[in-house]
Amino acid sequence: MIAYSPNLQKAENSSNPSWQELETLIQQIERRGLSRLTPEQLLRFGRAYRRAAAALARARTHGLTGVEVEVLNRLVARAYGQVYSAPPRQKGSFLRFIRQEFPAAVRRHWLAITLAAGLFLLGGLFGFLLTHLNADMPDILFSPGWAEELEHLAERHAGVHNWLPEPERPLASSFIMTNNLRVAFIAFATGLAFGLGPLYLMWFNGLLIGTVAAVVHRRGVGVGFWSFVAPHGVIELTAIFIAGGAGLLLGWSLVNPGPYTRGAALKLAAREAVKLIMGVVLLLIPAGLIEAFFSPVPEVPSSFKFLFAAAVGAALYTYLLFSGLTPLPSASGPDSGSPPVPIGPGARH
Repeated sequence: MIAYSPNLQKAENSSNPSWQELETLIQQIERRGLSRLTPEQLLRFGRAYRRAAAALARARTHGLTGVEVEVLNRLVARAYGQVYSAPPRQKGSFLRFIRQEFPAAVRRHWLAITLAAGLFLLGGLFGFLLTHLNADMPDILFSPGWAEELEHLAERHAGVHNWLPEPERPLASSFIMTNNLRVAFIAFATGLAFGLGPLYLMWFNGLLIGTVAAVVHRRGVGVGFWSFVAPHGVIELTAIFIAGGAGLLLGWSLVNPGPYTRGAALKLAAREAVKLIMGVVLLLIPAGLIEAFFSPVPEVPSSFKFLFAAAVGAALYTYLLFSGLTPLPSASGPDSGSPPVPIGPGARH
């Protein structure tokens, strides 16, 4: 580095190789984007920018002015804009999100999602066993009158009848989507209570499903009930588990922020959790359509509904586990997906 003196304008002018390199790299970034630089070019850009910024700071400290300082000032300002400006949205970013970013986020945070699913299943097992042993348990677990309501629900699946008439299905689909989205967003948002919200919601909803399962099993209508649940349930429950995992990410960032402040850890976790909840919204749309227009149709045999559920499940988990493993090309670089964020259960540190 050149020592600065009152003759800075002559010593550090626009013909300096470092400034020329910075100018060349800035022009390349302005034409093609920062992510198109090679790793070596990125390192050279960072070094040249730091040198130019340090040179400008020293020039200002010494009170130097002149054309060369102004040129250096404009050069540093252009570089600063490239370093600290928000990255432009990619063309086809929605497609990129579906094909790459969402399934990659699910894989990165599989542990939080598995924890949510495990708590749901544990609650389901607990509810099933309690209700199997005591038919009045729904009134005890929830509120008086629940046992009778669940008996009425079981009657829907006794025999073959159309308990959801075709004219009512569009409204039912809208209600189902709205309710599922509400549950998902509550599971996500209540993660801010140090993760207690999604823990409770996963346990409670599992407890409810387990209780219902015990009632329909006792009434001998389990096949009819599960053939109704399976076609949409494989998507719907997966989405709820992902939403619970997103909420747990937020809670974990507050419980264990690692090397960050809690505020910084929460911001990093929220960036990942929002990706998860956006994907959940997309999953719950087809789930609501299937639940209203296919699952309750009495003319469709139960065996076909189970086959349909198996096919949907295979397609869904193939997508979540394998989609986006090969990054999509983009206008700004070969891989513009977000890197793993080291916050939350399941994230790599």
